[in-house]
Parts: sequence; structure tokens; C-alpha cells
Amino acid sequence: MKKHMLMIKTEWAAGNKLIGYWVISLILLLSGSLLPYGKIIPDFLRIDALVHIVLYSILSFTPMVLLKNRQNAFLASIVITPFGYLLETIAMQITGGSFNAFNAIANNIGVLAGMAAGFIVRLKNHYNPDNENDTQQEPKN
Repeated sequence: MKKHMLMIKTEWAAGNKLIGYWVISLILLLSGSLLPYGKIIPDFLRIDALVHIVLYSILSFTPMVLLKNRQNAFLASIVITPFGYLLETIAMQITGGSFNAFNAIANNIGVLAGMAAGFIVRLKNHYNPDNENDTQQEPKN
């Protein structure tokens, strides 16, 4: 991505850490949704729903802070919701199980949490610009 299009601070943008977290979350989400792990590992204390919330939060948070245009950021974040329903439907077909409404709700909670966190970061960056050191006066000799 071009440097002037980024919303986040340069130390995050230089290392592409956030994009890396997004890609890792997407890979974990795809592998976790499409593998029939439920037959191998029983669902322990609904930890599956917590994982869904965390992964979908990361997936929706990232566009909110990476994209400078507010409309594009919102649309890129909200499109994660139908993607979650698509993955739940595909998982149902692959594993032969039924549609898991609890996971679908956890997906939506994660998307909303990620968008809310991204909105807070956008507000913080709007009211506290990165160049706040440039506005300070240099000491006079």
C-alpha cells in the first residue's frame, strides 16, 4: 500500500504487522472453518465462539485502520459479515453438520467489536495527528 493512503502510524505501516495479523487470522479462520475438527477435538467450554469473536474482530479492525477513506474502510469491514455466513454454510456442507447459529452470532459480535475498535482508533488519529511533534516549538537559542 502507498504510504499516503494509510491511516495508521508509520511504525506499524513500515513492518506491515497489521496486514500480517490479518492474513494469519484469515488463514486460521479458513482452516478452522473448513476442517472437521469437531469430530477430533470436542467443543470445550464454547472456546470455538471465543476464537470466532477474536478472529473476526481482527479481520474487521484491520480495514478500519488501514484505509484512509471512511466509506471504503466501513465497506471493507462490513463485508466480513456475509463472508462469515458463507464460511459457516461451506463448513456445514464439508463437515456434514448443521448450521451453527451460535458461531454465526459470534462472527457478528466479532465484526462489530472490530469495527468499534477501529472507529476508536480512527477518532484518536483524527484528533491526535501523527505529526504532533512537528507542532511543538523548538527551543530558542
